[in-house]
Amino acid sequence: MSRKFENLAKSIIENVGGADNISGINYCMTRLRIKLKDENIVNEDAIKANKEVVSVQYAEGRLQIIIGTQVGEVYEEVIKLTGPNKFDNEDEEKVSGSIINVLASTITKVVVPSLGVLMACGIISGLSSILMALGVIQTGDGAQILLNAMGNACLTFFPVILGYTSANAFGMDPFIGMIIGAILIFPGIETSINSGDVLFTIFADSAFAMPIYKTFLGIPIIFPATGYASTVIPIILINLIGSKIEKFLKEKLPAVTKQFFVPFFTILLTATLGILLVGPISMLLQNALSAALNWLTKVSPFIAYAVIALIYQPLVIFGLHWPLITLGIIEFMANGNSIIIAVIWVASFTHMAACLATFLRTKSIKMKNIAFPAFLSACFCIIEPSIYGVTLPVRKRFIYCMLGGLVGGIIVTATNTSIYAISMGITGFPAFIDPVTKSTTGMIWIIIAVLVAIAITFGLTWVTYKPGEDGKNEIDEVN
Repeated sequence: MSRKFENLAKSIIENVGGADNISGINYCMTRLRIKLKDENIVNEDAIKANKEVVSVQYAEGRLQIIIGTQVGEVYEEVIKLTGPNKFDNEDEEKVSGSIINVLASTITKVVVPSLGVLMACGIISGLSSILMALGVIQTGDGAQILLNAMGNACLTFFPVILGYTSANAFGMDPFIGMIIGAILIFPGIETSINSGDVLFTIFADSAFAMPIYKTFLGIPIIFPATGYASTVIPIILINLIGSKIEKFLKEKLPAVTKQFFVPFFTILLTATLGILLVGPISMLLQNALSAALNWLTKVSPFIAYAVIALIYQPLVIFGLHWPLITLGIIEFMANGNSIIIAVIWVASFTHMAACLATFLRTKSIKMKNIAFPAFLSACFCIIEPSIYGVTLPVRKRFIYCMLGGLVGGIIVTATNTSIYAISMGITGFPAFIDPVTKSTTGMIWIIIAVLVAIAITFGLTWVTYKPGEDGKNEIDEVN
């Protein structure tokens, strides 16, 4: 481990009031998230003064130190210095503030850890589409079969992955969470439950009509005909209930029996309750969200997606953008493609443009050292370094990014351009190739949308740049 991360970790610990003032530590893609016992003794200015720290803010009841893509390595050093007991799985914690804070915090803890593999599989899926479009491989080829498996494995078994991450988030044994996720997608379960004669129909003559084929001790089993593969909400809600059951069992069962009976009863009760009650309710909720989204886009797709394009970047500032991404993932799961993610997809390129224009225009060595790494991060859809280090400090740059993202999003909406694999950044263009028709029209339109967004942001940042924006003495730095 590099010495610089150890020094940075020591500095952070010292300036948050020492290890004794830390009640929990976690991190997401670019932020070190620290839960403090006393926020009043934090030396926020000293943390911000460290050249390896992009910015500092309070959000979701935590001190969030924006570091960049190396945050995981910094986190490891902090944990080494504070002890593993400082690891924050937030199992006992109640997130303070509004329902938005609670929702954002939960989605961040559950969805964010899976994004790396989700995007990796999306890139592989895009690669497969390119090779098929070029005729390099054909349907049924060994290469196509393997690439198809690699590209779709994450989404197919998403409940298992979210079973692990949600269990961690709720303080439950993650292996129990994985098993519950696996039960939901057990091979053939949806076919077996939905076979035979219809016993009766729930919500008959409505949009939510559900035929019942099987019962569990007289209780109707409502199981989606398409199964729970590629779903998001059900496993999260089921494991939330499961975490309460596990906690109760740990408190009540004799110590000598806990190793075996806690998992036994947790899996039995959670899976049963989940399939009979929580799963159907969560599916209704997910279907309602999808229906509302579809209705809004039919009423006025321009307004719906324009609003998403406009608010996405400001939401990133506060770490509240994950619910929007989750809606995009839900849309993707339902339709096999997503316009929401395509609209959001453009945003990182506006920050690439702003960072590059700033890097070329500024005479501040300090800003150059911030702008270029932020440019590289934005290439892979990590825009926090750009926001906190380059665009937000000079507010008009951030506005230009929003404007570029809005225009790019409108182009995406007007051309009905969808993304067919979860992918972000410069490696994601192939994800806009339709895997069924092999049409590259979507990829052509997203390239146009990105180029327009880049041109707007780069042009405005370049033309309106004024000496001194990045520090009063920036010219003196090169003399």
